[in-house]
Amino acid sequence: HSNSSSSAASRSFGPLINAKLAWIIFESPNLFWVVWSFLHRDDDMFGVVNASLLSMFTLHYINRSILYPLRMSSSSRPVPLAIAVSGFSYCAVNGYLQGQTLCRGIAYPDDYLHSPRFVVGATLFLVGFAINLHSDKILRRLCDQRRRDKMSDYSIPKGGIFEYVSCANYAGEILEWLAYSVACKNFAAVSFLSFTLSNLIPRALCHHKWYSQKFEDYPKRRKAVIPFLL
Repeated sequence: HSNSSSSAASRSFGPLINAKLAWIIFESPNLFWVVWSFLHRDDDMFGVVNASLLSMFTLHYINRSILYPLRMSSSSRPVPLAIAVSGFSYCAVNGYLQGQTLCRGIAYPDDYLHSPRFVVGATLFLVGFAINLHSDKILRRLCDQRRRDKMSDYSIPKGGIFEYVSCANYAGEILEWLAYSVACKNFAAVSFLSFTLSNLIPRALCHHKWYSQKFEDYPKRRKAVIPFLL
């Protein structure tokens, strides 16, 4: 369920490919590097905390690389090949960085598992993951409804965190990687958070502006991506 401004922008990025295939292509390097890094892990430093942190990253990308594409609406807009290649390139680097850091780079003591920092980070990660899943479900339902009713126009997403922000799916993902960086406390996680913020916040602001201009009755209290703030 994407707006017409992003649709127009997409056409300027060259040939289009099937949306499901595109998602699998550009998200898959993350899972490849998780598996490769785990198989080549340093057993002397890879403990229960490392496994827990790696599991967070893996959980997100099992959803993004496999489950999300399979559940995508058949009416999902095709993705420009250039964007798929760009996403693949970033994920190839980021997946390697996250996997190697957790499997060979940093040894966490076992008692860190019970520290406030890890507990808060892990808990908020799961909250963000749940928000992401729920928001995707709402958007998918809207896409299916448009296709079923043969509607040409868009509708306002409602329910869950969409009551507070225009891009609840982005909000959930930002919370995930903020929480992950808190729990990991390493450069790789912080760099991933920085990329996520620089990528999703401008897109959220663009979508929010489009919704506000498109719908006269658009809820005034909604922010773009961070409830009550932005």
